[in-house]
Amino acid sequence: MRILIVDDNRDILELVQRVLIAEGHDIIVARNGMEALQREAEHRPDLIVLDINLPYLDGWEVCRQIKARRSVPIIVLSVRAEAIDIERSRAAGADDHMLKPFEISDLLNRIERLARAQG
Repeated sequence: MRILIVDDNRDILELVQRVLIAEGHDIIVARNGMEALQREAEHRPDLIVLDINLPYLDGWEVCRQIKARRSVPIIVLSVRAEAIDIERSRAAGADDHMLKPFEISDLLNRIERLARAQG
């Protein structure tokens, strides 16, 4: 599966990338909101793991713009844990909202669930 990972935190980006490559996925990375939109348009990933607090364009706006173009599963991965933040993720079109810090096994399970739901 081709997965776009969007996070401005280098450590998290590299960790998720390393784990997903080990799981056999093709990985594309972006470090800010504008780059995320560009990479998504160029590579048309099967799934997106998206941070909210991004430079240039926040993750909610990235999510809205991508979902306006096409249906692709998006997992928000964020430190933003308030109920209003989770609701904003859902309103933007996110399929899931995970909190940082997170368990890698939980992320892998959610990716697998969304991949199965896509068919």
